[in-house]
Amino acid sequence: MKKILIMVLIILSCCKPSKEDSQGENFSKNVNRVAEQLIDDSDALPFFTHKTNPLKSSFQAFKTGSVLPKGWILEMMQNDLEKGIVGALDELYPGIKADNLYYTARRGGMEDIPEMGDLELTGQAWEKSIMWWNAETIGNWWDGFVRHAFLTQNPRAIAQSHAIIANLLESQDRDGYIGIYKPNLRYRHEGSNGELWAQTTAFRTLLAYYEFTDSKEVLHAVERAMGLTMEKYGENGRNPFYLKNAFGGVTHGLMLTDVCETLYRITGNEKYQKYATYLYQAFSTYGINRSFNDLRYPYLIEQDSLFQGHAVHTYEHIRAMANAHYNTGYPELKTAYDHMLSKLESCILPSGAGHGDEWILKLEADPNETAAEYCAMLELRNSYGSLMQKTGSTEFADAAEQLTYNAMLGARNQDGTAITYSKHDNCHALDGKHHQGDASTNEPRYKYSPTHSEPAVCCVPNYGRNLPYFLHQMYMKADDGIAVLMYGPSELTAELENTTISVEQLTDYPWTNAVTFKIRTAKPIRFTLKLRKPEWSASMDFPSNMESVMLHNDYYAITKTWQGEETFTVEFINPVKRKKANNGDVYLQQGPLVFAYAIPHTEQVIKTYGNSPFKDYHCLPKNEAHKNLVIPTDFDFQRTEDSGPIMEGQLFDASKQREVPVKLVPMGKTVLRRVTFPEKRTTK
Repeated sequence: MKKILIMVLIILSCCKPSKEDSQGENFSKNVNRVAEQLIDDSDALPFFTHKTNPLKSSFQAFKTGSVLPKGWILEMMQNDLEKGIVGALDELYPGIKADNLYYTARRGGMEDIPEMGDLELTGQAWEKSIMWWNAETIGNWWDGFVRHAFLTQNPRAIAQSHAIIANLLESQDRDGYIGIYKPNLRYRHEGSNGELWAQTTAFRTLLAYYEFTDSKEVLHAVERAMGLTMEKYGENGRNPFYLKNAFGGVTHGLMLTDVCETLYRITGNEKYQKYATYLYQAFSTYGINRSFNDLRYPYLIEQDSLFQGHAVHTYEHIRAMANAHYNTGYPELKTAYDHMLSKLESCILPSGAGHGDEWILKLEADPNETAAEYCAMLELRNSYGSLMQKTGSTEFADAAEQLTYNAMLGARNQDGTAITYSKHDNCHALDGKHHQGDASTNEPRYKYSPTHSEPAVCCVPNYGRNLPYFLHQMYMKADDGIAVLMYGPSELTAELENTTISVEQLTDYPWTNAVTFKIRTAKPIRFTLKLRKPEWSASMDFPSNMESVMLHNDYYAITKTWQGEETFTVEFINPVKRKKANNGDVYLQQGPLVFAYAIPHTEQVIKTYGNSPFKDYHCLPKNEAHKNLVIPTDFDFQRTEDSGPIMEGQLFDASKQREVPVKLVPMGKTVLRRVTFPEKRTTK
């Protein structure tokens, strides 16, 4: 590959700052891997001029709001909105209300950076990116809040959502611009900026609101704004990635792809998908900061290299890369796509999360050593949803369920008033420190908090996007009917052939292994209902009187004329599986649930928020007995349902040299935990 300019990596932040910032050593030493000179890889991309041969996606997403939460998912969402962090973040982090950065507080220079609360700045080069940080915090919080409001049908939150959207619409300039910059900067950036990223977070919110309300004014506003951006930052304008430096916001902007895909689904206008492909090509052309661009084509064709960049960028960019591959059908992008999935394999933890305590760093996932950040969990899970829609492969639905029901729920505290920013699968302590062997370093991400305002208020806003996006991905439209891709209490309402159909799941899944389906149709209609067969299920048992249930390509297909209301129950036959982690340890899984030893702990409050129930706190183990536990090769764990799913059995206690009875609980219901254990051959 011919390089026009030679890239020399420099670590600007290796010089010790005058005072310690609040980001932690790991962040500071990795954020600034800016090239001394811009690298132009256009010689590696001539195929983008070839005729396209788009690939047909297996499924199509339903409109936002088609799937409503039921059962425990509804209860959790209501709690998080009314009593938890989703509904309270704008009060807990005043920057959300005080910084009207899309309208009256647009940015024209560093002098416009607002007060950032607990964030400690030291004058490092990357801190220029803070000019756009609140667009991520605010935009992603809006997105999760608005979806919670309408999905739980909460009148107060819906009224607040109307006000949020009204302010955004009022902010739109006469030329269509919606964004965070004053005229002196917009579309004229020479270095780090959040132009496209700020638009992405706002437009995702606006389009969700449009689909909930059918407000044509909102859709028109987004299309006008996108038209301006595609003109200024398109093939006949400036390349948005041709810059002197970049620290994350620029390459987050590649996720305007999400907006393009949604607009294409809503309008059918192919110009949006063409622009999404252009963005991936533009992103692949110029590389300036190696920390944020693992998914550039020139890096993906390096088959044997490992991911090394900022985890959330790597995992969200999967969607952009896969979309470009399907939009074009270029064989070169098929090769890059295959390499991408191969590289991803070594990043996956037993919980289903992709590791990255900010950075991946060419490390293989290790349940003891490599933590996972909540933002990265969300973006990987949402990327699995995109891969499901395009490929139809059930492996991505399996991965999405496992990640959601283990790692993501396992980051939330019991009452929804705090989450962890980063957490290990084997989480023995949350004490504000990163432990490695006998050494430890300060790490503000290891605690429970309703804001995490010291490093960045990014994970908590993204927490609000978790269940709404999960619901949206559970069902998709197939050519011959409806595909149920993931399981959990929910109800789809959609139109097929001008007939209203609803598919409801009555279940406590994943805490139970059965789902009752209730199908309602406004009039008789023949279609196929496809139910995914998970990899972990030996089989799925249907009622004996069910007609023509056929298993094909890991989907059970039921093709019939449905009429009125029909109900049937499916039981998943899920054996307990012994699985091996990358570090050689063993863990137990049944169905989507990974089971863990819950470590008894105490809480140490380190910050309060007035008289509210919200607090930052550490969790410390009461003892270290968990460190002595080993799993016998001939283990025998049995599931009981007395107080939720529990695995009862015996582990070997190396300190006592005997087996001891233990109860393992679902990882998604733990605080401190041990998930994996060394294996020991024992004789009785």
